[in-house]
Amino acid sequence: MLQTFVPEKTRNPSARRATIQRQLLLDGNVTVEMLARELGASVATIRRDLTTLENDGIVRRTHGGATVTTPRGADQAFALREQTDRDAKRGIARLAIQLVKTGQTLFMNDGSTVLALAREIAASSIALTVVTPGANIAMTLSENQRVSTYLAGGLVRHRTLGTTGDFVERMLSVFNADLTFVAADGFSVSEGLMFSYEEDAKIARIMNERATTTVVLAAESKLGQRDRITAVPARFIDILITDCTDEVRIDEFRKLGVSVIVVSDAAPGASANQAVPFAAT
Repeated sequence: MLQTFVPEKTRNPSARRATIQRQLLLDGNVTVEMLARELGASVATIRRDLTTLENDGIVRRTHGGATVTTPRGADQAFALREQTDRDAKRGIARLAIQLVKTGQTLFMNDGSTVLALAREIAASSIALTVVTPGANIAMTLSENQRVSTYLAGGLVRHRTLGTTGDFVERMLSVFNADLTFVAADGFSVSEGLMFSYEEDAKIARIMNERATTTVVLAAESKLGQRDRITAVPARFIDILITDCTDEVRIDEFRKLGVSVIVVSDAAPGASANQAVPFAAT
C-alpha cells in the first residue's frame, strides 16, 4: 500500500508521478494495477505516467509495472542481499526515521538495513545533513533535495559499495553527529557490535565516538551472531531497533542500559517523525 496518498492531488500529473517515485524509492518496484487502485486513476493514465518517468531515466518499465534502474555489478550483488529479512529491515527503518529531527547531522554506515533507512529519508520532507561511506546510500539520499549528503571518499569496495581507507576515517573524524545509525554483521551482549572486516569496524568505532547517540539497526538474525572483530562493546550502544520479540534476549541488552525498540511494538500506521520513546520497550 502507498505510504502517502492524497486523493485531491491524483488529478495533478506532477503530484501523481511524485507519489509513484516515492513508492519506488521505498519498495524498489510497483505494479500498474496497484498504482491505479491506490491513486484512483485509470490503468491507461498510470501507464502514461510510467512511460514519462522512464523517458526521464527514473524508472525501468517491466511487464505490468516498473522498477528502479536495473542494478549491475556490485549493485546487483547488493540487491540480492537486500532480499534477506526484507520485511524486518523495512520495519526497522520505519521506526528509525522516527528518531530523526529536522536539522540534525547523522552518520550512516553502509549495508542493506541502513539503505532501507536511507529510502525512508529520501521519501520524507526532513532537512538533514548526512555523512556516509555508502556510495549507494549517498545516491539514494540525493533524491531528497533537503538532505545535504557527504560521501566519505576512499576506495569503493565491490562487496558492499562502501568506501574505506584513511581518507574515510579522517573525514568522519571532523564531523560531530547527533545520531549514528549503524548496522553490523553481528551484535551480542558479550561481544558487542561485530564486523567481518577491520575497515568496517574502524568506521563504526569512529561514528560511535563522534555521535551523541548511537543506534544499532539489527534484524533478529543478527542478534547473537558472532563475527571476527568487535568494533563497539554493547554497553556503549544507546538504542537497539530490532524485530526480535524474544523478551529473554531483549532483556539482556536492557540490563546493559541499551534502550530497545521492537518493530512489533510500533503503532500501526505510525508516520515519519512521530516520536519514538528512547526508553526500553
